[in-house]
Amino acid sequence: TMVVVVMIKSFLKIYKNSGLGATHVITRTGNFTIKRWGIWTPFLTILFSKIFPVEQVPHNHEGSFISFLLWGTYDEIVNGKKTKKRWLNFLPYKNFHKIVAEKPVYTIMFMGKTRQNTSVIVNNKIIPSQRLIKGYK
Repeated sequence: TMVVVVMIKSFLKIYKNSGLGATHVITRTGNFTIKRWGIWTPFLTILFSKIFPVEQVPHNHEGSFISFLLWGTYDEIVNGKKTKKRWLNFLPYKNFHKIVAEKPVYTIMFMGKTRQNTSVIVNNKIIPSQRLIKGYK
């Protein structure tokens, strides 16, 4: 298995913005929003995540994704509409969403090709997520 990991890491060095390992989302105040581990490339991202029950801001993603909820549920708010997610979630890359969880939720996410940088909505303004998030990829 060590040989496989070395091969994957060597492959990922070829592609810019690729990686293997932890890619947690941490606020500027040092709080975890999501802990996640996986592999990411400009073409495909696979992440195992633990989503914490903390206040989120509306945000988008680099690409469209499908996420399978392994343990727990959450409400997702997209365009002011709240939907309960129990097993599955799909979000196109152009949509902003916000997750509301009462307890930690574990998911596995498959995201397609990178199409944009992530952004957040703060005070009705769209800003780059790096201005709000300290740790990410």
